[in-house]
Amino acid sequence: MDNQFTVQQDGNMLSIVLGEQLTTNNAPALMEELNQYKGKGIEKVVFDATKLAYIASSGIRTIIFAKQKLGGNPVIEFVNCGADIRSVFEMTGLQNYISFVSK
Repeated sequence: MDNQFTVQQDGNMLSIVLGEQLTTNNAPALMEELNQYKGKGIEKVVFDATKLAYIASSGIRTIIFAKQKLGGNPVIEFVNCGADIRSVFEMTGLQNYISFVSK
């Protein structure tokens, strides 16, 4: 299984396009990728969740990592997040730290 994500930096913003799943199969690879941006002045992390249909606890940990470890308390934005995924964030209380945007 491929990693099902792409990461691109544009100035102080990271854009992450997610695939259909963020699970124990690919979340550690995404966390390792994000680790490269620690201390680099990232102010905003945009997750394109258009295709995302399933997120496991390891995927949720990756989102928390992005919020807490990239430094500077970056804004976390989820674009085109489905209702099922959004409900997972609501159950965990993470919706308070994430902006949900439809495009």
